[in-house]
Amino acid sequence: MTRLLLFTNEYPYATGDCGFVAREIPYLAERFDDVVVFCHARDTSPGRVQMPANVTLGGNLFERSDDDRLWTPLTPPNLALLADAAWRELRAGRLLRHLRLFLMGARVGITQANRRAVREAIAGDRDTVAYAFWGMGGGLGLAWLRGVRAKALRLHRYDLYEDRAPGGYLPFRRFLLARADRILAISQDARMYLAETYRDRRVDAKTVLSRLGAEGPEEFTRPSRDGDERLVVSCSAVTDIKRVALILAALRALPGMSDEAPVRWVHFGTGPLMDDLQRAADEAMATTPGLRIDLRGQTPNEEIASFYRDHRVDVLVNASSSEGVPVSIMEAIAHDIPVVATAVGGSPEIVGSELRTGLLVSSDPQPTELARAIRTVLDSDDEAFAPRQRWRLEFDATVTGARAAQLVRDLIP
Repeated sequence: MTRLLLFTNEYPYATGDCGFVAREIPYLAERFDDVVVFCHARDTSPGRVQMPANVTLGGNLFERSDDDRLWTPLTPPNLALLADAAWRELRAGRLLRHLRLFLMGARVGITQANRRAVREAIAGDRDTVAYAFWGMGGGLGLAWLRGVRAKALRLHRYDLYEDRAPGGYLPFRRFLLARADRILAISQDARMYLAETYRDRRVDAKTVLSRLGAEGPEEFTRPSRDGDERLVVSCSAVTDIKRVALILAALRALPGMSDEAPVRWVHFGTGPLMDDLQRAADEAMATTPGLRIDLRGQTPNEEIASFYRDHRVDVLVNASSSEGVPVSIMEAIAHDIPVVATAVGGSPEIVGSELRTGLLVSSDPQPTELARAIRTVLDSDDEAFAPRQRWRLEFDATVTGARAAQLVRDLIP
């Protein structure tokens, strides 16, 4: 029997990474006889989503368990692995400066890997593969697992780019990469980052491009424009990294906007800076002729997709300072919406005039630069861009999900 141990952050609870994992889980369930999910969910209040028949929840590793012991890391096998991890960090000049974070991460990882439920899920099945959907959180235990045939690791953004991590450090990266048999990078930028940062041919050899993808309608025709109003949409958390306030500043500087040629901005998402954004939006509407703002807050994916089907969205804007490959952009181009985005992370792999998906601006643009790009897209003919074609080729979840599942399944000869 083939078994997959899938380590997630929140899935199958309906929050966090649930939307990402849900796009792959049907294909993983098709390729393995049995799938056991271990999550690391802080918040379980949203409840669990329905899973395929052969997928079960093995446990929430974030919750404390009776089999967690202070001496768990002190067994000879764990000490041997810990010595290996520490030696790799020491040679890289990373251990002494980040000793506390290293030990904290190792403690979490070893505890995860040695939970009774995890060990029981491994026992007795030779053809067991472990797949960590993240390189942090629920994925920290992957490096410390013993007894599985192979290990697959997916890397995104917060679990990949060390310079963006708190303190500029992610625990035992070299050890984690060495212990993985296959590394799934969500972008070419991620592959290049791994190659340039770790300079290890063995890591290069086992790293493959595996995009996340997004669902979209089988057939789609953009709604007709109603009147002179132009509709701008953004979809993200309201945080420093996402720079939603920069979008507002750009819209205030948008050329050609007036009460006779209005622009409506709809933002989906919330976050710690939401109150500040609401105050700035109220002030902007009171002082900027033609600007209308609708901050929708946290919105289910189905409602966003319905909005795209029912309204003529002229452009989606992403002003992030750091990205993997934004799912919000994938979902937009699935509905034939052109995009304006900053040239960070994997965004240039999905947005650009040569890709016919929209326009890129610099990684740290002034509001006027972003405003000019938005205006260019707003004034373009429908034939200027063909975003949905690019989605079909590279970002359709029915294609990317099946490919990722096969990359994991192929680890069993």
